[in-house]
Amino acid sequence: MTEKPMFTFLNLVRALGDESRVRILMALRHRPLCVCEITTLLGLAASTTSKHLFLLRQARLIENIKKGRWVYYRLPENPTPSVCDALAWLEKELADNPQILQDAAALPGIFHNKNIHAFLEHKHIPAATCGADGMDGTENQSAHSRRKSHV
Repeated sequence: MTEKPMFTFLNLVRALGDESRVRILMALRHRPLCVCEITTLLGLAASTTSKHLFLLRQARLIENIKKGRWVYYRLPENPTPSVCDALAWLEKELADNPQILQDAAALPGIFHNKNIHAFLEHKHIPAATCGADGMDGTENQSAHSRRKSHV
């Protein structure tokens, strides 16, 4: 089933219509990031970050990749022509924006901290904010099993 051009266009425009989503796209130019890294960079709640990621995925501006238990987001490897044009436009217009430059300077100090996840796992606290985005109904199976067994 092929998406209608108007629906695709509106999803793309809607996704680009928020400063946080644009900041996410510009940050992903540097490297794939997990939800916790994006949340740290933006200073937002994990649920808000997840909503932004959902809208960006829906517009096909980003894609997710799984590495072990964790989900990382990146710019698409094979973007559609309209996505390619949109990303090039953002780069052209915002590469020298002070907020984008500040984010780029902050990124080297923001890393996915595997020690945090080991601690949470040891304490039987699901770390879903870094492992799953929560928008598509999927959840880490082992975290789900642990929660169920402790209820």
